[in-house]
This record gives sequence, C-alpha cells and structure tokens, in this order.
Amino acid sequence: MARRALYLMVERLQEQEQDAAREMGEAQQQLSEFEEQLAHLEDYRRSYLEQALAKGVDGFYADSFHQYQLFIQKLEQASVQQGKSIEQVKKNVLLKRKQWLDLQAKRKAMELLIDKQVKQKQHKQAREEQKLLDEYALYAHLRGQAS
Repeated sequence: MARRALYLMVERLQEQEQDAAREMGEAQQQLSEFEEQLAHLEDYRRSYLEQALAKGVDGFYADSFHQYQLFIQKLEQASVQQGKSIEQVKKNVLLKRKQWLDLQAKRKAMELLIDKQVKQKQHKQAREEQKLLDEYALYAHLRGQAS
C-alpha cells in the first residue's frame, strides 16, 4: 500500500479517534448529570420523609398521611427509574470508551506500519549507497593499479 494512502488512513483514524473521544466525554458528562439528578432526588425524598415524620409526631389526618405516602412512593419510583437510566448511561460510556480505544489502537498500528516501511526504505537506501561506495572504491583501486 502506498505510503501516501497510509498517511491518509492515519489522518482519517485520528479524526475518528477525536470524534470518539468527544463522544465519550459527552457520555461521561451525561453520566455525571444523571448521578447528580439522582442525588438531588434522593435528598428531596429524605427531606420530604423527614417532614412527614415530623408532622406525624404532631399528628395529622389520615388523608394527609396518605398523600405524603403516595408522594414518597412516586419519589422512590423516580429514584429507581433514574438508577436504571444511570445504568444505561454507564453502558454507553463503556461502549464509547471501547470505540475510542479501538480507534486509538488502529491508528497506532498504522503509524507503526508507516514507521516500519520508512525504516525498511532507509535501510534499503543505505545498502544501495554502500554498494555504490564499494563499487567506486573497487573501481578506484583497480584504476590505481592500472596506472
């Protein structure tokens, strides 16, 4: 494969790797936001539960208690749902990280291939130059003997 084509492939892989890194960062940001939302939701549920318990000590009507209980259940359901969403986002983060690492590995492999080709070409040129120098030295030596 021509070296120019390899350079173009490396360039394209670098772009894809940068895109994958950006997507991974966005997924990690989304995970942080979801975890923060869950923490706020749980704090709100705890606070609301403490209010219900405080009112319960003072005494309140069964209807009010039932309303508190329903709202706390809704908050718990929302927390469970948010936890499920977090698990999905975590899977997405892992997927994006794997994609990024795979692209990074491909790019590095291509760069190693290019380096190997460059070194082989340099080695071949060095051998050809040495061959020419040897031939020149032999020619000079033979010419010196002929004189």
